[in-house]
Amino acid sequence: MTIDAPSTTRLHDRADRLRPEPILSEGGPRLAMSLLAGDSVRPTRAQARAFAKFANTCDPVADDLVAAMRRDRARIRGQFEQALEHGIESVDDPAPEVRAFIDTLDDVPFWVDYDKLDLAARAIARMPMSTLMAFTTAIAFPASYVSPRVNDVLLRGGDLAKRAAARIVETVAWSMDCTAPGGMERFGAGTKNTARVRVVHAYIRAGIARVEGWNTDTHGRPVNQLHYCVTMIPIAGVALAVMAAGHWYSRRERDAIVHLYRYIAHTMGVTAELQVTSLDELLRLIWLAVWSEVNPDESSTALTDAALRAVPRIYGVDSPGVHNRIRSWAYYHFHADLARLSLGSGYSDAVGIPRLSPMAALYPLWFARNLVRDRLSVALPGGAARAARRGHLERMQAIAEVKRRLEVRPYERDTAVQTVGERDRELRSA
Repeated sequence: MTIDAPSTTRLHDRADRLRPEPILSEGGPRLAMSLLAGDSVRPTRAQARAFAKFANTCDPVADDLVAAMRRDRARIRGQFEQALEHGIESVDDPAPEVRAFIDTLDDVPFWVDYDKLDLAARAIARMPMSTLMAFTTAIAFPASYVSPRVNDVLLRGGDLAKRAAARIVETVAWSMDCTAPGGMERFGAGTKNTARVRVVHAYIRAGIARVEGWNTDTHGRPVNQLHYCVTMIPIAGVALAVMAAGHWYSRRERDAIVHLYRYIAHTMGVTAELQVTSLDELLRLIWLAVWSEVNPDESSTALTDAALRAVPRIYGVDSPGVHNRIRSWAYYHFHADLARLSLGSGYSDAVGIPRLSPMAALYPLWFARNLVRDRLSVALPGGAARAARRGHLERMQAIAEVKRRLEVRPYERDTAVQTVGERDRELRSA
């Protein structure tokens, strides 16, 4: 959306705030806004206009690195991986673009609090793999498909409908790397893999810039800072939303989790102005992202359906046989019901999420079981630390098994320029 040019007086009228969008008046968003924040998180016109300008802001450091890789792929890519894994000092005569990108990882902002990062990792580790997978599949992915402009980028960057199961598992694995103990330290898996994802985004930008049909006037630049918000907000939100499934966090833990995701966003290349420092700021950013990007269309429906249809394959219940058909139905509808309850009936109807099934009756039992398990795990002295260690080990074993079963391999994103071109030709000939 765009903001007309009102008078300066009206623009800065603090009482003239954005009108609520329907998606914020239903389901989980309404609950979050009513319980966790008041009207103060509703942005003003001045804030909305400032936010809209980020549609033309991307990540120049990553774009320069990818431009250098395209000129001399083998040498620059080798330097990048060497510096990422072992430090810039291990690279002989590094290219300026490699050094500039690695500097963004080595220059740790003054606000980073490692004790908070550790606390967030311990709190998140108590959440079992089943909850993380369910919330990522049923909430984070459908919520990231709200914008046709973002979906256009996703579809041009690869056939996500066919790769839905693999992409969900890849995202869960990346999230686990970032939230693991030490994951966001300089040589932690979270930092290194986030840097690689950042380069992927730059490759996709470069690919889209070379094909026809991308309207910068209506879409902004591809994979811009607003797109980062639409995709990062659901992932960060899920880390807190699991409290609705019985995984309870103290106020200190919630604050630490927001801090952790601020650092993840920083490492991803999100501009400092869009890095949230509190729950209120996260909710205000949700307001702005909804105002700017939510306009579901057929791409939202197709991608949401693909994510939900991937559920049986993710859980390994997609094989033939009556038993697996029953389990497949149960897993699918459990996740679809979670999506509808979380996103609200209006948005769910718009993107074709099925009506509630009998599986919805299990949610109170799910909540009670998780809450009892979580509270018992931290009740005894040292219990939280033990639960975190045990939970991290169980989660890593579980994701490794899923990746093995699905034969998930890192997507060859260095070929994103070629993939975008091929996909664009398919879209235009359809």
